[in-house]
Amino acid sequence: MMTCDTAVRLPPGGSQSKVEVGQFIAGLRAASHAGARVAQRLVELFERIVEEFCVKSEPRTTLAMTRLVAR
Repeated sequence: MMTCDTAVRLPPGGSQSKVEVGQFIAGLRAASHAGARVAQRLVELFERIVEEFCVKSEPRTTLAMTRLVAR
């Protein structure tokens, strides 16, 4: 029977696959937090756009349209 030694050193207390899975999970967690931050910024931006163009501009637009229709 033949044995084969490898030059790979495993981290203390665990196997390489456990470390890789842990790194993968940490990467997913970081990506999900980053995605949540981006989504929150987009929501805030959308709210400002709605506020600026719909809420603030609507009365002026309505007044202008009323004047144009009255002519």
